[in-house]
Amino acid sequence: MINSFINKYGFKSYMILLTVSLALFMEALDSTVINTAIPTMALSLNVNPVDLKIALISYLLSLAIFIPISGWIGDRWGIKRIFIYAIFIFIVSSLWCGTSHSLTELVIARTLQGFGGALALPLGRLILLRSFERYEMITAMSRVAMIASLGTMLGPVLGGFITHYFSWRWIFWINIPVGLLSAVLAFYWIENDIPKKIYPLDKLGFILFGGSLAGFTFGLSAFSESTLARSTALYITLFSFVLFLGYFWHSRNKKHPIVNSILLRIRTFRISVLGNLICRLGFGGVPFLVPLLLQIGLHYPAQVSGILIAPIALGIIVVRPFTLSFLRFFGYKKLLIVNTLLLSLSICSFYFVDLNASYLAIMGLTFIFGFLISLQYSGMNSLGYTGIGMDDLSSATSIISTLQQLAQSFGVAVSALFLQHFSSFSQTVFQLSVPVFHDTFLAMGVITFFSALIFLGLKSTDGGEMIAVH
Repeated sequence: MINSFINKYGFKSYMILLTVSLALFMEALDSTVINTAIPTMALSLNVNPVDLKIALISYLLSLAIFIPISGWIGDRWGIKRIFIYAIFIFIVSSLWCGTSHSLTELVIARTLQGFGGALALPLGRLILLRSFERYEMITAMSRVAMIASLGTMLGPVLGGFITHYFSWRWIFWINIPVGLLSAVLAFYWIENDIPKKIYPLDKLGFILFGGSLAGFTFGLSAFSESTLARSTALYITLFSFVLFLGYFWHSRNKKHPIVNSILLRIRTFRISVLGNLICRLGFGGVPFLVPLLLQIGLHYPAQVSGILIAPIALGIIVVRPFTLSFLRFFGYKKLLIVNTLLLSLSICSFYFVDLNASYLAIMGLTFIFGFLISLQYSGMNSLGYTGIGMDDLSSATSIISTLQQLAQSFGVAVSALFLQHFSSFSQTVFQLSVPVFHDTFLAMGVITFFSALIFLGLKSTDGGEMIAVH
């Protein structure tokens, strides 16, 4: 498979692909390795396990806030230079995460880590977009995603193993060698680009837009906090809405806004953005919920939980080589509608995971979820680049990447909110029993089911330029 890629695209293209893949592998590994360590980390930091969701959300939120200006920063100082700097920021913050002794310190370190990821992830995509032709993008992105999926697969396994036999602190340090290798490869194989003469950064727009995203995410997360009043969460959310409206009032006549909302007039791009936002509300919290169900609900050891979750990434890897064939056979509209409905059934199927469920059955469910989620991501993300000109690729990438991370954090917050809601019916306050998890999975499945309505707005011919045969 590697030889065929080199023969078709050349050795340099392969090395660029490997460089970006390793950066995404590092990010994916770090994102998933924490899931199986949550119960142990909560005990070590003396907090409620569900409250540790803020450590997940702070990372995703930092990504969402800073991704919109990543293209501006890359153009201002050079994409290669900023890409390498971003990797080193990620490495240093990973070291800090592993030495944290309180939830507050961990959240600050994860936020800095998110800043590094916010620069590395979209700039990595821009490097690919400028290195490959449009019709080559699905193949190139699939190759990158396969390597990144190895990080997703290894994360839960390594997280469980390291937490059980060593210390949870090491889960943040294992990606450091990968980051160093990616930085070295980037130095040698990514071409030096000349910094561009660019427009001034809209600082007020960045504050308004970033502040609204931060407030929305924190406010939604605060609704499920065990230490904050609901009224506080409501005030934060309302204030964020005011900031959001303020941004659009401020940017309506801006020539170079932080977020180029004009792109939303393109129907396929708008559907891609809405799909990423609404669909992930349903399935974005599943990687957060499953480890909690297995370890807190069913009392499985961390290393067993990691092994049972690993097939999610295996499903992603298995389907990646066939993604383009699926899209060509079904088309974007039919695939996204049918796959979203199947995803909702997959999420609801976790209702049947209890003490009587075999390991093989649980691994089968996680594998199917990974298989379907991979198709969903490939379809929604690549659809967003249909009809986008070269001059708007940077803006489109920033918007899509921002919405992905924001929706992912919303998904975790919503799942935690459902956990709190259903546990309120228990005799013990905030008791995370198996029935509570079952009801939460059903609720998330219902959200995913209705999100399929978004893709009814597609035409059967949409996305043709992305899947054309050459």
